[in-house]
Amino acid sequence: MKKFLSLALAAVLLLSLTACGGGVPSSSADISDPGSAADRTSSGGAVGGTGSVSASVSGPAETKDDENENRIILGDDGLQEAWGKYYGDFRYPGLGSGYAGTTDPQIWALTAGYAVMETDRNGAYQWNTTVVKEHFMTENEDGTATFHVEINHDLTYSDGTPVTVKDYLARLMAFSTQAAVEAGASGLEGQRFKGFQAYHAYVGDNAGEETDGVTASPVFSGVRMIDDYTYELTASDAFYPYYFAYTYVALQPDVPAMWLGEGVDIMDDGEGCYLSDAFYEKIGSSFKSAQTITAGRYDTTKFPFSGPYQITEWDKDSFRVIMQINPAYKGNFEGQVPSIETVEFVPLTNEVEVTDGTHLDQLQRGGVDVQPAVTGNKIKTALEMVDSGNFAAGCYQRAGYSKLDIACDFGPTMFPEVRKALAHLLDREAFCETFLDGYGVVMDAPYSPDFSMWQAVKDEIELTDYAYSPDIAKQILEEGGWIYNSKGGPYEEGAEGVDAVRYKKLTAQEAGVLDGLNKTYAVTANTGRVTYQTVEIGGEYYLPLAINWLGTERSAATDLLTMMMAASPDVAAAGMAIRATVNGHKALLGNMYRQPEKGYEGVPVYNMFSIAVDWPDSVYDDSYCWSLDPAYDAYSSNRLYDVYDAAFPYDPSGEKLTYEEAMEASGGRLGMDYLSMAMVYNAATEEEYNQWWKGYIERWNELMPDIPLYANLYYYVYNAKLENFELTPFFGQERAIIYANIKGY
Repeated sequence: MKKFLSLALAAVLLLSLTACGGGVPSSSADISDPGSAADRTSSGGAVGGTGSVSASVSGPAETKDDENENRIILGDDGLQEAWGKYYGDFRYPGLGSGYAGTTDPQIWALTAGYAVMETDRNGAYQWNTTVVKEHFMTENEDGTATFHVEINHDLTYSDGTPVTVKDYLARLMAFSTQAAVEAGASGLEGQRFKGFQAYHAYVGDNAGEETDGVTASPVFSGVRMIDDYTYELTASDAFYPYYFAYTYVALQPDVPAMWLGEGVDIMDDGEGCYLSDAFYEKIGSSFKSAQTITAGRYDTTKFPFSGPYQITEWDKDSFRVIMQINPAYKGNFEGQVPSIETVEFVPLTNEVEVTDGTHLDQLQRGGVDVQPAVTGNKIKTALEMVDSGNFAAGCYQRAGYSKLDIACDFGPTMFPEVRKALAHLLDREAFCETFLDGYGVVMDAPYSPDFSMWQAVKDEIELTDYAYSPDIAKQILEEGGWIYNSKGGPYEEGAEGVDAVRYKKLTAQEAGVLDGLNKTYAVTANTGRVTYQTVEIGGEYYLPLAINWLGTERSAATDLLTMMMAASPDVAAAGMAIRATVNGHKALLGNMYRQPEKGYEGVPVYNMFSIAVDWPDSVYDDSYCWSLDPAYDAYSSNRLYDVYDAAFPYDPSGEKLTYEEAMEASGGRLGMDYLSMAMVYNAATEEEYNQWWKGYIERWNELMPDIPLYANLYYYVYNAKLENFELTPFFGQERAIIYANIKGY
């Protein structure tokens, strides 16, 4: 039942707006630091989530039809602010990981189509009836499930080449091999399906050999090619039942040679699909096909396109991409085809002097026709542009938020009382007002009021409001045992030096976590020449209430947090110290996820990190993120181990209890791991899923493994010649543009 570990760690947050039309709304949303607003608006790809977003769009000014060319220029920061090596990575951005540049997935979405399932404006999965002729699922006696899909027989690429089942299976087969791993991919593309381990272990000359209990086989038994237009995928019993299992079939076609190489074929003799031997050919010790995969991801000319547009020009020096309508494209999941003949992508830059420090100048002078993500104090400038009559605007709430990500397995932050107190000590409403000029909203849990599950439970869910209150913070700390000074005596507010903070007497178990790390715990930055560190008194350990915070350098959000949190007199008066260190984003992620390849030195130092989170779709699945098994540490940076789970653990192979049965058996104490696992592995109906989800959100809110800072409101501003253009958090400009038209066309 092990969930696929995506490199893109996702989540969910989205708010309905009632004040998008102008002025300062009473609620809004964004995420921000690190990265720019435009970095996070792309929905990309052909998958998504649930919820609805209202958008108020100002009416475009009247223009003459003959003034408008049937062409649009889009822009995005990602072309210059991406992960560098992914420039031009248009065929499978980041090889399916979260490390793709932000523009590359947008180009992919415009040029790659015919996915079996696509997502709608609310991020919900929909069967693509343009593609799918028939589909059904069969549950098997061995606990597996087989998904049957027949595609329509009239689909073609941009050059007229027919699209068949082999086109849908090519990526799955290639990216489930060791050759894909050598090319930089995870190699886990097909791990949900029966026979994956044996197929993944095969390297061309080891059929029948056993390694670590797995017997290598060239045949992928869970992947079947029934005929030229029909395939079947069998999910293994480790991945079924699963609430979102229908998403397993959401394959997308690629010309097989792009990933497999010329002359390599996909075959099925009745036992499962396999690749011809040429795929496993080596040059020295390296797979030749690894080079094929690397070349394929950057191709723009050799292979045709299946999406609404085809690339006609890609200038690597200027980062300029020009795309023309693909006349062979039959439409998306709603049958929608584009009407705008030419789409050009250019970088959003500040090439001329501007007064507002935004990319709006580029829009105003005609360098681009759309600014997809204006936020904070830039919104006022955007609305002034709309008032001029040459531009129109809409707005949406961001499906994500900025947060303080907290390590919950050592130091003061391992105690929920500290996390709760910190939430009460930081005036997040004031932070949001200052940082976003009022265009933001503060959250107390990872949910979206626009999600269907929130709508289903909103009248009965009970959440603590962590409003700004130093008095409540002090009370929580005292109740949590933070009542000592460094000598083991009572804490006194106003004391100086090492006694300016509270201390907590640790139990033997608390002192012994992570090989006794709490016994040597100390702050990293000695502000005021005071070093707070654990003290030993009579064989017992007293932990200081001093938090090591790692923020991103050159960040306005970090600067404001430093002033309102690390330098806050309220924090100091509560007996807490926060010591700030800044570093690059890579080092922050390395320490947060404890990845040596990104600078982590092997011993946890920082308790808290400034970071942001997004949810690209409505597949809300946090399973394995809170597991007591250290093998799943990489699934979550929080490493929170709920005491409720220790008393009543989730058994993946055990009986699938209902929510009521589990509550009764646990005495009403279901932990984070149990709730998150049962939410997707026990629930069979939407009502059951919503019930588990409600319990999970309530428990999250009770433990506060993160501190949400704000979610922001985005305005998108565009040339008034553009009509029928509407964005949502899950429907970026690259998805919306095929519904739009230029006035007069």
